[in-house]
Amino acid sequence: MKLLIAIVNTDQLDELRDRLFEIGAPGLTVDGVMGIGKPLSQMRYSEVRGFIPKFFARSRVEIVVEDDRVDEIAEVIQQVCRSGRIGDGKIFVLPVDRAIRIRTGEEGRDALY
Repeated sequence: MKLLIAIVNTDQLDELRDRLFEIGAPGLTVDGVMGIGKPLSQMRYSEVRGFIPKFFARSRVEIVVEDDRVDEIAEVIQQVCRSGRIGDGKIFVLPVDRAIRIRTGEEGRDALY
C-alpha cells in the first residue's frame, strides 16, 4: 500500500473528490495547509525585513491506496489540479506498512474498501 499526499489548490477540491470517487478511490482525508513555494515571484517586500517568502493557502489531500492503483490515482489528481501555472502543487508517494479498520479489525485491502 502507498500513501499519496497531494498539495493542491483548494478551489479544485470538489471536482477532485468527485473524480476520485468516480474511479472508486477508497476514501480521502483533507486538511487546510499553508506553504511557501520556491519561485521568487512568490516573495513579498517588508520594509522591516526586506524580501520574504509569502505563505499561500492550499489543501493537503491524503489517500491510502493499493500499489497497483497509485499511478491511476496520481494521474486523476494531475488531470484535475493542473492549470499550468505556478502553485499547482505536488504529489508525494510514501510506503504504508499496515492499515487497520478500527471498527472491525480488518487489515490491508479490506481496511481500505
